[in-house]
Amino acid sequence: MTTGGKRRIDRILDPAFLDRLAEESLEVLREKRDDCAEEESVLSYERSLIHTRLRLLKDEQDTRTSGKPRRSIVDRLPQILADEDVRHRGSFPSLEAPPIYDNPRRRVEKLVNDDTLTRLTELSDDEIRAAIATLNGAEIEISENRKAVHAVLDRCIEEIGRRKAAADA
Repeated sequence: MTTGGKRRIDRILDPAFLDRLAEESLEVLREKRDDCAEEESVLSYERSLIHTRLRLLKDEQDTRTSGKPRRSIVDRLPQILADEDVRHRGSFPSLEAPPIYDNPRRRVEKLVNDDTLTRLTELSDDEIRAAIATLNGAEIEISENRKAVHAVLDRCIEEIGRRKAAADA
């Protein structure tokens, strides 16, 4: 996060985003909630891209250490991706990629768009370990940002709910 940044995530995670939440109009609250929800969707999408890349790299690593006969990555792909542990935050997951303006963000785009997978069998064990370590670091950062966005989103939803309950009372 960049303090005072112009990116949506910077605005959302700036403590000022929640200042005077109780005084905001319902329209502004809903806009803030929607911004948070869209940012969470983008972060989830980026995290999914990284998880997929990690699974492919770890499968190559496992294949090398197990001594199993080598099959093409295309042949292994259904098995690699089939048992993914999908967890959601209690809401219905979106089945579409989020409307991304500048995403995946440059850092994630760089991590998942390099030629690592096309050169997978040519990479040394050290190169694979380094790629996994880099992706793990990016995943941790994205997960921390996602958790922080969830907290802001929850505050917006709570305030909207509080107002609805007050109006219904």
